[in-house]
Amino acid sequence: MELDINEQDPEDMDLTDVVLEYDDIVSAISVLEKRREELRTHILNTFKEKEIDVLRVGDVELRRQKVDWKLWRINRLKPYLTKKGLWDIVESVDRKNLSRLIEKGILTEEELQGTYDVETRYNLRVKRT
Repeated sequence: MELDINEQDPEDMDLTDVVLEYDDIVSAISVLEKRREELRTHILNTFKEKEIDVLRVGDVELRRQKVDWKLWRINRLKPYLTKKGLWDIVESVDRKNLSRLIEKGILTEEELQGTYDVETRYNLRVKRT
């Protein structure tokens, strides 16, 4: 796939050209993200099959990092947070807001037990050496 990126200031371009280039970029990003996900899945499967966490190819290092992901159960979490007067702060199950409340000591992991399931996921880090 080849994408011709115009480096001209959009202010100096015809609006039609701006819209068409924008559409080309959005389409290219979609294609690239789909391909990245296919490659990522293959790489993570290889890590799992070979039981490794680091892979080096030339000057590129890929590192698999295990992350426990909380899957919040809104039907249990909302009543609990409402009772504590915190639902208005969270308003929806937002991992970042909930993590901040835990970091600040307003909530604890222990008191939230049972309001989420834990799913193990893997991040894939790329580093050039």
